[in-house]
Amino acid sequence: MWFVKRGLRLLGTHAVMSLIQFIFMPSLFSILENSQIYQWLMGILYIAVFWFIIYLEMSGRGLDDCKKGLYAGYNGFITGLIASVPVIVMYILAVAYQPGPNQVNWFSTALRAWLIPYIKIFVTFDASTSMSSLMPGIFIIPILLFILGAGISYMDGSRRRKKILDIIDKSNAMREEKSKVNTNK
Repeated sequence: MWFVKRGLRLLGTHAVMSLIQFIFMPSLFSILENSQIYQWLMGILYIAVFWFIIYLEMSGRGLDDCKKGLYAGYNGFITGLIASVPVIVMYILAVAYQPGPNQVNWFSTALRAWLIPYIKIFVTFDASTSMSSLMPGIFIIPILLFILGAGISYMDGSRRRKKILDIIDKSNAMREEKSKVNTNK
């Protein structure tokens, strides 16, 4: 049951990040509209901020689980998969639905809104006539990367816990060494 709770929490984090980035996207991307370098830098910044937040949340969960003795390496992947279920369903609907002429694939539009951190990549694929046929199929890549990233970030919590314990052990050893009294004087 706690997998579902954590998956929903991760889903909420993803939703909040997508909403915040969606709100700031027009103002940030319109500063230098004609500069592709600036546009790509903003796109990379969006992706970096998104992944940093996901990393912090999942590695914190891994660290907490290590402290509680509940850590298992696969927990992060399961949490990422649970958080991705709605997006996977949306992806299947976007790929399966073939709109007629003058109709919009609203599933694809919703998927783009959800995957807003990757918007610059999607816009580039749309603009390229040779790659536009890959849309919306290419959306599966960030979905799978999200599951992998969540799992790997969770596993990093174990490394962080070991690092903290090593620092505590070194501190205790130094304290014991300093407190020894030389009785040979």
